[in-house]
Amino acid sequence: MAELPDAWLRDFDVYDRIEQLGIDLKTKDDVLPVPKGRRICMATLTPSGLVFTSGTGGGKGAVTNDDGDVEEGYVAGRQAGENHIRSLHWALHPEGSLNDVWYCVKCIGMVNSAGGGAFSKSPRVVDGYSKLFHDVFGGPMSDSATDGEDSSLSGWHARSAVAGFDLPGHVRIEPEMIVQIDPDLALRIIRARGPHV
Repeated sequence: MAELPDAWLRDFDVYDRIEQLGIDLKTKDDVLPVPKGRRICMATLTPSGLVFTSGTGGGKGAVTNDDGDVEEGYVAGRQAGENHIRSLHWALHPEGSLNDVWYCVKCIGMVNSAGGGAFSKSPRVVDGYSKLFHDVFGGPMSDSATDGEDSSLSGWHARSAVAGFDLPGHVRIEPEMIVQIDPDLALRIIRARGPHV
């Protein structure tokens, strides 16, 4: 295993935070349906240990610049984050767990809103998603942080928050996440059941 800086090492169990947040991880069958007839997979693992999630929806309807609407978008972002926490958990299970996520790499957050510059608050909507990853894995926005400092930065990630999309199912937000796990674990999972779930 590669050596990681202390700031990315966690001194807590991710599942304790998930329980505190009240996130139900559901069953594997609920989260990862069988491949038959599916157009896309929920997550793809690479031999380098990168795990790419497919986009997942949160909330319903387009977001406007109205403050109440934006806050509803924020909540939708958090819902989408819970979806990805579930799919990552089951993508790694049983060979690994969410504690095996070294750190989050990149979020792409797409917001259902008018284009042409009519909507300007996509970062706040996607913050609902990003904050959940900070809450679960550790980061400056986490509820566990004190004065913007958490005991781990492994939930901190690079991000794009972009608007002007008509999203499938008319969801408010569709984010994607890339996380890094140990390449040896990724190879074990790929050898056991393939790169896609």
